[in-house]
Amino acid sequence: MANVIRLLFKEYCRCIFALCLKIYRMKYLISTTKDFINQLLKNRNLIKDLTRRDFHSKYIQNYFGLAWAIMDPLFFILILFFVFSVRYGDKQVLGTAFINYFICGYIAYNFFNNTITQLCGSIKSYSYLIKKVDFHSAIIPIFKILSQVAMHAIIIIIAVIILWINGEPPQFIIIQIFYYTFAICMLLLGLGWITASIYPFFPDIKNIVGIISRILFFLTPIFWSIDGLPERIATILKFNPLYYIATGYRESLVYGVPFWHHPRLTLYYWGITIGLIVIGIFVFKRLRPHFADVI
Repeated sequence: MANVIRLLFKEYCRCIFALCLKIYRMKYLISTTKDFINQLLKNRNLIKDLTRRDFHSKYIQNYFGLAWAIMDPLFFILILFFVFSVRYGDKQVLGTAFINYFICGYIAYNFFNNTITQLCGSIKSYSYLIKKVDFHSAIIPIFKILSQVAMHAIIIIIAVIILWINGEPPQFIIIQIFYYTFAICMLLLGLGWITASIYPFFPDIKNIVGIISRILFFLTPIFWSIDGLPERIATILKFNPLYYIATGYRESLVYGVPFWHHPRLTLYYWGITIGLIVIGIFVFKRLRPHFADVI
């Protein structure tokens, strides 16, 4: 009997110790994340200024200046429209023209691909800011994302006009495109902090990200539909976070389906995204003191 009591007491102590350790780690995690976010909020005005400068710097040296911010995506969308209209004609995908289906998924992927590519080398490209003692380098991926959002907004407007011309007028539910844009920005933020902080030490990460991004293009239902696939394969493909975004863009711009109709996918997506953001914060904080030594 004494041995049983002793064994139970040891097990009780072990459980209490494990619980205290988990609570300590959780408090440390919350405290670290909170401090990191507070630092970002203190620099919000600087983020606005750097976002504006980054966007302008892409076009300021061109003769037409900021007009390219409209013409570049306009020509791109028009080329897609004419090429696929000729190639596929009136072919329907889930009740809409193929070009409508394709454009919605592609603009979501294109934003992800262009942004993650720029984020990889963002820390090294702003080395002159990193070397300043009072500069909070974690804001670099943030203003790079916001700069890309400005261009993405123009592309969305052009896409909406083309969809309207092609028989898909905008519906009230289109306002949830802001939600999906915010969702993909949060995913990019987590990935950006991870890849941007690793790049100065391991430049090959940019090539690895490029390969993964191309793989995701084919694993995401951009020019094909998940309907008709075996249920097991369809379920596996839904683990791709870009599936949630591409489908969300399509449902916002064409089908008029609100995001809360997919509660499980929404919870899964935000679980992955928040996890990546937390990992990104810790990786960035761990490597940030060494940036000045390698760039």
